[in-house]
Order: sequence, then C-alpha cells, then structure tokens
Amino acid sequence: MSEIKNKQLQSYLSDDLITQEILTRLPVKSILRFKSVSKQWYSTLSSSDFANAHLIKSPFSHPSAPVNSLFIMDHYNCCYLFSYDDDDQISGNFEDNLVKLDVDFGVGKDHLRFRGCGNGLVCLTPASDEYLIIWNPATRKLHKYPSHGYFKCPDEANNVSITCGFGYASSVDDYKFVGILSVIEGSTPTSIIVHVFSMRENRWRNIEFGHDPLFILNLGMFVSDKLYWSAYSKQAGYLFVRFDLVVERFDVINIDWDKSDFLGVMRGCLSKCKYSEAFTGDRVLHIMEPPLIVKSIGLPKGLKLDCFSEMIGFTKTDKFFLTGSFSDETGDFPSRRTLGIVDTCTKPMQYRVLLRFNKFINIVRYVPSLVSPFPIDKPSDA
Repeated sequence: MSEIKNKQLQSYLSDDLITQEILTRLPVKSILRFKSVSKQWYSTLSSSDFANAHLIKSPFSHPSAPVNSLFIMDHYNCCYLFSYDDDDQISGNFEDNLVKLDVDFGVGKDHLRFRGCGNGLVCLTPASDEYLIIWNPATRKLHKYPSHGYFKCPDEANNVSITCGFGYASSVDDYKFVGILSVIEGSTPTSIIVHVFSMRENRWRNIEFGHDPLFILNLGMFVSDKLYWSAYSKQAGYLFVRFDLVVERFDVINIDWDKSDFLGVMRGCLSKCKYSEAFTGDRVLHIMEPPLIVKSIGLPKGLKLDCFSEMIGFTKTDKFFLTGSFSDETGDFPSRRTLGIVDTCTKPMQYRVLLRFNKFINIVRYVPSLVSPFPIDKPSDA
C-alpha cells in the first residue's frame, strides 16, 4: 500500500513543484544533502537560478528580516558562525551557539582583512592585496579573484588611505567590490582613486569619484543597492558618501554628524548611533534613510554598556545586537571585544553580554545561502 501511495504522490507533484516550491524553502544544509539524490537534482540544486530562488524565499534574506545568524572573524583568520533564537535561551551558555568554520584560505600566514558580506557571500583580502577572496561559509566554497595591481599605490604617493565596500546590485544581479584609495599629502587628501570589481563581468575597472577629495573613514555599509561611508572634509565637516552599485555613481550627502557617531544597518535601513546629552539616555540610536529619520531609541545610562562601536541588527522580539570593548584588570583596552544584546521592550531596558573575545573581531549579520562565489561562466562545483 505504501508503494502505491508514493507513486500516487509522485504523480501529483511535478519536478518543478518539488524544486521550486518545496526545496527552495528548506535550510541550506538540507539542500546540500539532497544534491546526492540524483544527477538531475544535483544539476538543478547547483544552478544559480535555484540559488537565487532559495535566497528569495528564505525567511531571513530580506534586509528588514530579524537577525538570527552572525558571521564572526578574528585577527588570526579564524571564522565562526553564531546562531541566536529568542525562544531558545534555557542554558544561557551562548558559547554553545558558536561554531568554528574549518577553512583553508591558502594564504599561509598572510593576515586577511574583512571587506564585507551580503547574501551569504563574505569578501576578504589578504594584507598583500594581490586578490579578492569571495567565500560562502555555508557551502564552504571560495574563489580568488586576482587584483591585477588595482590596489597598488601611485608611485608618487607617500601616504595612501584605503577603504572598501562590498554589496549586491539586485537590478543587475551582480556582486561588486569597491576599493577607494585616498592620496594624502601632509594632512590633506589630494586625490581619490576608485576601483570597482564586478563578479558578473569578472573584471576590474577605474571609475571617477566626481567630487572634491575628502577623508573616507569606515568600511562601506550596504543598504538597498548602495554603499555608505562616513567621511570628513575640512571645509564641510562630517558627511556621508554614497555609491550606487547599479549606476556606479558617488554622491556626497550633508547630514547631522559628529566624530563620535558611527554607522550601522538596522532593519534594512542606514542607521547611526549618536552620543548625545540632549536625550535622557547618554546614547541614541537613529534608524534612518537619509534624510528622513525613521525611529530614535534612547539608551539609558543605567544599562552600563561596554564602550560599544557597532550595531548589527534586531531579533524578532526587538532586541538588538551590538559589539563593544572591555578592559582587563589593568584598565587597558587591548582589543578585547564583546557581543551583547539590548532588550528594548523591557522596562527598564536590559543589556546582556553574550560572548567575550580576548582579541579584535569583526561581527556582521549573516544569511546562509547557496549563492556561488565563482564567476558566472564557471561551474558551481569547480
């Protein structure tokens, strides 16, 4: 009887229905196991079309979706995935949720720099800047793209500041890396050189900055097909620099900004944290889409926050992650870092440290995906 029922079920479920409406809603780990079912499933589940469909239907892929997974990387090329669920806090030992990723980047002792993350892809560069590494931690696949000298400083430049950004241009289905070299003479930026790498085209090119040189200060924050950096000009003060990944154009935006403010991305919106005495709290989180402020959250002094420096995102119950620094017994800050969470719904608000690291770390929101780090014209299992 069971064989008859299985055959009847198969007659009602077409292959397209199974792959597009059922498999696309399963976790990445399940998809990777199902590749071994048949050659046809392997081919289908390895395709870029299926990877995009799976990403679209993921409950966590939308920029405003709650955060339940974080990518963590330390100064020694060690990488981790951290999972968090508001409903699963029985033990309170959050180190059990930290999974170390075993990966050989093939860089020897060369230190890797974190450059950005989007749709399950992590962008890294070695200290030598000889290539980009695009890596999918969920599928354990990575690819190195030679930089072809695009990171080389001009021969006449004595002092160059480099900042970067990585993001996804959805309307053209392309992942792009943006490298910005600011040539500085004395204490003044004199020129800006911009290099853009397109994964779809698998090539580098130079583009014009199009504005007066200024100091670009932070790693690019990705929001809705655009990258944002905080910047500084002696004439105009603190600014935002915005780069549209689709049309590849820079804009400089004047905004209320102070040197103690810092950028983040919360609920899919560009956000900043402002140290302000004008509010009841000593710190205020502004969630905004310039120039419109969407929401402001005052963080009272009673929270006793660490000296925090980065916001990451909200959980489904309106708690939000932030990173901080803590001192040892001597009172020094030797790059010791924390991952904490603030509950905005309790009265009074509550702050809890989830993890402590005795070294510098990068922590970002991570959405597991099947997106391939390889060029379009290469097979996904290369």
